[in-house]
Amino acid sequence: MQLRKTAGTFGFLIIAAGAAGAQVLPPAITEREVTLFARLLAMTDTRTLDLPLVERALANKWRPLRAAGTLAIGQVGSERGMAGAARLRGLLRDRDPSVAGNAAYALGLLRDSSAVNALFAALQGEHSVTREAAWALGEIGSPARGAISAALTRGERDHDTAIQLLLAAAKLRPVPLAEIRPYLNSGHPSVIWAAAYAISRTRAAAGVRDLLALERSPRLRDRPQNLDRSSAMSAPYTDGLSGNQRARAEIARGLAKSAAGDSLGREAQAVLGRLIADIDPHVRINALRSMATYGSPARAALLYGARDFSANVRVATAQSLGTVIGRDGADWATYWAADTSLVYRAGLLASAARAGYRPAELQTWAGHADWRYRAAVANAAGDSLDRRFAISRVANLLRDPDPRVRQAAYGALLPPASVPLEDSVHDWMVAGLRDPDFYVRATVISALADRPTSADLPAVLASYSAAARDSSNDARLSAIQYVAALWKKDSLRLSQSVRDQIIAVRAPVDPLERAAGKTVPMWRSWAGIAGRARPLSYYDNIVRGIVMPAYVGKTLNATIHTSRGTMRLEMFGTDAPITVYNFLTLARTGYYRNTKFHRVVPNFVAQDGDPRDDGNGGPGYSIRDEMNRHRYERGAVGMALSGPDTGGSQYFITHSPQPHLDGHYTVFARVIRGYDVLDRIVQGDRITRIDPR
Repeated sequence: MQLRKTAGTFGFLIIAAGAAGAQVLPPAITEREVTLFARLLAMTDTRTLDLPLVERALANKWRPLRAAGTLAIGQVGSERGMAGAARLRGLLRDRDPSVAGNAAYALGLLRDSSAVNALFAALQGEHSVTREAAWALGEIGSPARGAISAALTRGERDHDTAIQLLLAAAKLRPVPLAEIRPYLNSGHPSVIWAAAYAISRTRAAAGVRDLLALERSPRLRDRPQNLDRSSAMSAPYTDGLSGNQRARAEIARGLAKSAAGDSLGREAQAVLGRLIADIDPHVRINALRSMATYGSPARAALLYGARDFSANVRVATAQSLGTVIGRDGADWATYWAADTSLVYRAGLLASAARAGYRPAELQTWAGHADWRYRAAVANAAGDSLDRRFAISRVANLLRDPDPRVRQAAYGALLPPASVPLEDSVHDWMVAGLRDPDFYVRATVISALADRPTSADLPAVLASYSAAARDSSNDARLSAIQYVAALWKKDSLRLSQSVRDQIIAVRAPVDPLERAAGKTVPMWRSWAGIAGRARPLSYYDNIVRGIVMPAYVGKTLNATIHTSRGTMRLEMFGTDAPITVYNFLTLARTGYYRNTKFHRVVPNFVAQDGDPRDDGNGGPGYSIRDEMNRHRYERGAVGMALSGPDTGGSQYFITHSPQPHLDGHYTVFARVIRGYDVLDRIVQGDRITRIDPR
């Protein structure tokens, strides 16, 4: 699953002096170090590589500055950062583990395949370095297959490295099962979890017997079951999941029918039947999702899940019922009565639409006064495989007075790639290019970009020109991506008049728009236009107010007050300073006051930060990504994106480990208190405020 938001333009974030926190310098740190740090931030913020500046940082005696200079090469990105890859390979042997570790991580960000041998050699070093070297090999992927397999076969001396090697193996296709299997017998629960994850992540059919055996093994003996619902409701939550809980959740995910097939399906269903009664809701969610893939034999299990005491387990069940609900609506009344919440019933309607059942609620919700109900009807129609039904259901919603409903309706009109776009639907899409809401226009252009044609190009470019007045770049960015898709699909057959229209487009100021157009030959020069740096005082303020306090032990925190309770966050000021600065500033200005968790995917993430409340809103500007060595463990806080460097105000908190997000979304904080609140949050729950203190 992706963590998406709609992109906004880069902009200047004006913050009053001292607003970011106490401006404290560590002992013996001079203004020279502050300035160097600020210049490194400016360098990575504009995605330019200044190797002399990096060398000045590396020559400094202050270790954090040397480490920051090393990481900055990778943070610049692969287009320009590769010029510093050779320097990073040399830094793998640095005597300072923080420098060597950052060098390994940065090589992973660059996906430098020429570094495979050096990273493999680094696996013999200090464990904080070997951990990052193993992760980097996974990011490099196929060219590193031999190194990953050899390292797994050899065995590693610390658990962290073994875990990262197993997670790296999960990215290979096919997954190297022979090298992974021995780790299922590890004495360390988290290593067992990582091995199970590597098998289940890709639904590896050849690993199903291993997962079945693991579930029966003494190593997972501590698996209490939720047989007494009344007592389970009062069971205490913990601040983290045990390795065994995590392993059971992965076993549950890996036993879907697509992996188990007919030969092992019955045995897999028996195991899933036990796991849907597990005391841990994360395990139950995965088990119910996998059980649903078996269709009608799963009916009793899903009825059980619909009555679960955990709201998010019920929601996950409702979203999985499309394989169980028949066209006759068997058990529909029972499912509908199980939970009255909007998110549960919206998921249930979507499942009914997928199953071909047409409950009366689809009609009544289409006329509901609350826009969320009407949008839910559009989303359900989009889940249907019946095109005639989907089109008839959303036709009126395309004229809805609320742009959030119109956007959902346009999104529901796009058929699978193998299905031709109906003439009537195409006409509606072209009309949507003139919608007054730029989020709607962005959705329409993105939908048309799946089937780009030179005939539609004038209308798309006209929409692009009109979008110059928009307060955000969403529609402009989508239009440029449309042209790039058209060129990729049909460049040899484009007429000179079409080419002239493309040539006539001026280079945009926004670096995100320029980056989106760099694959079009007529726009190739756009890539050479440097990003706009903010004034150096901006970065200086961040270094003094965010970075330096953390280095003297003054950790920055924030408290999220929700309708379910409070969550306390620890901010990673030294690792993601611009992101932390942005988040705390928005919190201080009241931006998050009375917002909602507009997206909660059970056992994945809870997402907030959109005053528009449909997952597309933002503050009107974007900040750069700050990839760092923090991992997406349970309770990690990251920035939602719609592409590189599109962070703004939307953030998400992970319910469980999500290794596939590591190095792809900025981690800028973690939950240190309130995991019970995190697990209770349901989509639509309110955030009353965020206190940055």
